[in-house]
Amino acid sequence: MVRHKKKEKLVKPQENVQTIVEPWPNLPQKLLNLIGKQHPHLMQNINFRGVAKSWRVGSKQCSSNSQLTWLELLPNKDQHIKHTLNISFRSGQYSCYSKRPRNEYPWTRFYGCSHGSIMAGGNDPVEYTLLIPTVRNCYWSIPLWDHSIPFKFATLSSIPYNNWSVMVLTGCSYPLFVACHTGYPYKWMKQTSNLIDPNCSKRQFMILTNAIGFEGKFYAISLQGTLVVIEEIESKFQVSSSRAVPSVYSKHFTEYFVESNGEILLIFLISEQSIRKVDKVEVMKLEMDDVSWLKLDNLGNRTLFAGTNCCISVNASSQLGCRSNCIYFNDHATDTWKFYELGSDNISPCFDDYGSQKWRTFFINYIVYIDRILSYVYCKLTNPRKIKETKTLVQFLFIEITSRLN
Repeated sequence: MVRHKKKEKLVKPQENVQTIVEPWPNLPQKLLNLIGKQHPHLMQNINFRGVAKSWRVGSKQCSSNSQLTWLELLPNKDQHIKHTLNISFRSGQYSCYSKRPRNEYPWTRFYGCSHGSIMAGGNDPVEYTLLIPTVRNCYWSIPLWDHSIPFKFATLSSIPYNNWSVMVLTGCSYPLFVACHTGYPYKWMKQTSNLIDPNCSKRQFMILTNAIGFEGKFYAISLQGTLVVIEEIESKFQVSSSRAVPSVYSKHFTEYFVESNGEILLIFLISEQSIRKVDKVEVMKLEMDDVSWLKLDNLGNRTLFAGTNCCISVNASSQLGCRSNCIYFNDHATDTWKFYELGSDNISPCFDDYGSQKWRTFFINYIVYIDRILSYVYCKLTNPRKIKETKTLVQFLFIEITSRLN
């Protein structure tokens, strides 16, 4: 019996490992329909998922100037996630740079989205490609990968047409990243520079966790929130002294890089207690002159969407139906969309086409349920005054709930 129990303990963890199929991009369906059918150029604004971090020491002194605490990545299950493209584009005449049969290379895992292209991989750990989703069966070929190096995240320096580069973050300090530039020689080059992270109290080597390509340069953030500007693959680094962390107390937060109207923005979804509940939202803008972060109090006519695996910036319009100066985000706990108006302290649920219909259905069923209960109460009541009070209560509940639905 003892041997049998030990055997079960060894086999059980392997049986519980399941591959999750995740639709990408995780954005409201109405927005995806508009991008696919009417505004395919908005695909250029979609960036890959954010990075979730937590403070190693839960101190209320966690701020951009604090040297007493350091950050660590929250555990994830990326290795068990497969992706399916959740957006279809209107077919048209496009020029394809490389064609391959759809079934020959099943690209099932996405590692980045930048300038309208998706970095994807499959079952082969050495084969990756750049998908062009707006063009059917169109791919950019890239050099074979060294499977001994982790492939965590990829971004492009610019639109993949002329004089562009690919940077892959490894999630370790050696190599810090691997890059490939178009032209000759077309191969991967390892960045072997060992940089001490200035915001790490332990004086550890820098690890890059998030990046974005903008106007031919790479802007990367380290695990400790240090900004690094990379102009050329083999050039020196420009390290900023400004630390990219929320300005308020938090135990966890998720950061998203996004390009918006010629600016680089950094979105913080801040969790004070549980990672599954967002309590505050902040948006920072990168000042190019002195390479520092400026906290924004107003987005103007812009709207930001932060899903579980991507983010996007759009200009609010009547056609899109979303509010300006707002950040819409996906709430993990309820699997619904909520929005935060910049400059306020309120996070509100969505009861329109940009939010899940679960809450609307719940409230409608709730009204019907209450009405049935009170109908039974009417039959049992004999005092006219009690009947009048009960009817007044029903009318109040109906008005209150329907006003929230609208």
